[in-house]
Amino acid sequence: MPGGPGTIPTMSSPDEARRARHGGSRGPARVGSANLRDVAARAGVSPATASRVFGGSRSVHADTRAKVLAAADELGYVVNGLARAMTGRGPGTVAFVVRSMIGPTFASLAAGAESVATANGHLLLISTTEGDRQRESDLIATLREQRARAVLYVGSTESDPEFDARVSGYAEDLADVDASLVLCGRPPVVGAPAIVSVDYDHRAGVGAGVDELVRLGHTRIGYLGAGRGMTTAELRLDGYRTAMTRNRLPHAKDLVRVAANSEDAGEAAARELLSMAARPTAIVAMTDNIAVGAYRAARALGLRIPDDLSIVGFDDVPFVADLTPGLTTVRPPFYEVGVRAARIALGVEPAENVLLQPSFIRRDSTAPPAEM
Repeated sequence: MPGGPGTIPTMSSPDEARRARHGGSRGPARVGSANLRDVAARAGVSPATASRVFGGSRSVHADTRAKVLAAADELGYVVNGLARAMTGRGPGTVAFVVRSMIGPTFASLAAGAESVATANGHLLLISTTEGDRQRESDLIATLREQRARAVLYVGSTESDPEFDARVSGYAEDLADVDASLVLCGRPPVVGAPAIVSVDYDHRAGVGAGVDELVRLGHTRIGYLGAGRGMTTAELRLDGYRTAMTRNRLPHAKDLVRVAANSEDAGEAAARELLSMAARPTAIVAMTDNIAVGAYRAARALGLRIPDDLSIVGFDDVPFVADLTPGLTTVRPPFYEVGVRAARIALGVEPAENVLLQPSFIRRDSTAPPAEM
């Protein structure tokens, strides 16, 4: 509570201090209500001189600069950062557009992009679309209106001509205001070579998992992952099939089960696969989430990992190293993807497609197959 009679009143904020200096107020101060001309008049300079001060011009004398900044503080003047950015004079926006911000994968991508944006004097804006095409279209239109410096279109997308046409339109709209669009964690768009893609090799990552299991002696290797229709799911399934063919092993339909990217879906699909009379001795999962579901299914069916069943995941999310046993998995270079995409989007490096290589992380969830 405020002090009683005899106490000394204190100023609880800069706004209150300003009101006391200028005769008080009948209500809360309007933040930023002063304009540039007000500041110039208070400082005794022209609006053009005040503008040069806020624009960072070095041609303004130090004493004049100090007067303008003092006047701005007294009046509560706030520089219109959006207006400055739209005219190319202030920090710009790098937009990180993603379907949904789930887990450490996208956080790492965003951290990489933000490191580049910050180093180049820009801000990173993260926005989700939740797969809503109208919301996505409205967002791109808003970013265009606000003259965003660059848009990173992040993550797996539909693999169909409609998406290709849609994103090509976005790129053209952004180019009209000198903004670039870069695909981040998604392969290039067929028929749109001007749209740069920065991705990692999903096929090679899954292939490394299959190769490891073959090296250990497995011949019946199952696969759990989402069905076709999205780029990541298709690339990883293709990686499994290519690796099985390369190792001259069958990849019949009965060794593949569709599973959405969740632990529950992974468990349900793994139960089906492991209940077969001639069950697989090893499983490659499209993601670590699905692999965790496979752990659950194996234990529910009385199977030991890796003695009775070897499991390989993909993504190397932080907690999988602490599973019992630790999950053998594939680690994509998420941070580096974000860095490279932002550098290309801002013109720091050449605008050309980039395909980075993932790392294979060997832990204790894989071993030679037991005799069945």
